[in-house]
Amino acid sequence: MTVRGSVNSKVTVFEQHPDDGVSLRRKICILSLSDIANDPRVRRQGDALHIAGWSVVGVGLPNPTEDRPPWSILSQVLPTKSSYNKFGERLRQYPAVRWSRKQVARIFHVLASLKVRIQPEHGISAYWAWYWPWPHVRQIYDLATSITADVWLANDWVMLPVAARLAKERGGMYAYDTHELATDEYQERLRWRLIRRPFVKVIEGHFIRGAQHVSCVSHGIAVRLQELYELQRTPLVIRNIPKYSAAAFRPTGNNIRVLYHGIIAPKRGLEQAIESVPAWRRDFSFTIRGIGTANYMTSIQDRIDKLRLQGRVQIVPPVPMTELVRAAMPFDIGLFALPAHSLHNMFALPNKFFEYIMAGLALCISDLPEMTNLLRAYNLGTIIARVDPDAIATAINSVDSKAIEVFKRNSLKAALELNWENESQKMVRAYESEFKHAK
Repeated sequence: MTVRGSVNSKVTVFEQHPDDGVSLRRKICILSLSDIANDPRVRRQGDALHIAGWSVVGVGLPNPTEDRPPWSILSQVLPTKSSYNKFGERLRQYPAVRWSRKQVARIFHVLASLKVRIQPEHGISAYWAWYWPWPHVRQIYDLATSITADVWLANDWVMLPVAARLAKERGGMYAYDTHELATDEYQERLRWRLIRRPFVKVIEGHFIRGAQHVSCVSHGIAVRLQELYELQRTPLVIRNIPKYSAAAFRPTGNNIRVLYHGIIAPKRGLEQAIESVPAWRRDFSFTIRGIGTANYMTSIQDRIDKLRLQGRVQIVPPVPMTELVRAAMPFDIGLFALPAHSLHNMFALPNKFFEYIMAGLALCISDLPEMTNLLRAYNLGTIIARVDPDAIATAINSVDSKAIEVFKRNSLKAALELNWENESQKMVRAYESEFKHAK
C-alpha cells in the first residue's frame, strides 16, 4: 500500500491507495473539531478501523505536522464569515458602536439561551442561530459533503448536528463518541452554566437519540448519558487506552522523577501540585510537559520562580501524541491531581492515566472513582485525598523507592491487558454489527 499526499492553500488531503486493487467495502467518515492526526482518541479510532478493513477518512482542523496516519485526513481553512461577523459589521457602521467579534458572539449566545429557557419546546430551532455560524463547523460540514460514507462518526457533541445532517443528505448512518460528559464539562463556571449548557443539552439530547451507535470513555459517563436522555441502550465504554508499547522495567534511582503530561491549563491541579513541591522529599523532582496558552504558561513559570523551584520543577516542550508513552518511560511517577468539582471530573478516565501505565510508571492520582477503581484493581500507585498542596505532598511522600518499583512492575503487567489492541476490538465489533444490521 502506498500513501500519497497533496497540499494546497485551501485543503490538505492525505489518502491511502491500495496497491492490490481490492476495493474496501465499508467507509467511515470521522468528524472532529480537532487536529485529528494529533488527537489521541480520534487517531486511534481511525487506525483501528483502517486495520480492520474499513476505508477511513477524517475531516477536522488543519494539521501543521507531518505525522500522518495511513488513512485519509481532510482539513480546510477558508475565509468564511460567520453570521456573528456579518452582524458585527452591520453594527460597526454606527459610530457609537464599538463591539468586538467576541462581544457580538456573546450577544448571540445570550439571546439564543433566553429563547431556550423561555420556550424549551423550541430549543432545537434556536441552535440554528447559535451553532451553524461557527466558521469551523461550517467548514467541516462543507468539506465532508464532497464524500460519501456508510457511517458518519461525530466526535463530541459539537459534531453531532454535522453527522446527523450528512447522514440525512448523503446517506448512511451516524454514530456518536463523546470524550467528555458534555453537560458538565465546565460546570464550575457560572457563565457557562447559564449561557452555554442549555444549548449543549438541547443539541446533544436531540441528536443522540438518532445515533445508531453511542460510545464514551468511562462507565460513569455511560450511565449518566442513559439516565439524562433516557436511552434504550447504555452507551458502549471505549476507554482512552494507547497502543501497546513494550517498556523495560527501570529501577528507581536516587532522583525520583515525577511527570505530568497533557494540556497545561487551569482547573487541572497544576498550581496546587507546584505549590506542594517544597514539601516533597528532596529526592523528588517534577517535570511538566504539554501545551497551553502563552499567558497561562507564563503564570505557571512565574509560580515556579516565585517559589524558587527552578532546580526541582521544569516545563519541557510537548511531543507528538504518538511519542507520549516513549517520552514518559524515563520517569518514575505519573501525577494527575484533578479537582472533583463536577460530575465531568468525577467520571474522568483520561488518556494520561493509561499512558502512564503503558510507560511503566507508578501513579499518583486524585481520588476520583473511575481512576481509583482501576488503580486499586491493579495496585498501581497512591491516591491524593484532596487537591491541595498538603494532600499532594502527603501522597508523594508516602512512597519510597521500593514501593515505587512494585507499582512500576504492576503497571507493566497491567499494560498487557490495558492496551488499544484489546480495547479497540469492542469498537470494531460494534461498528461491524451496526453495519451488517443496516445492510
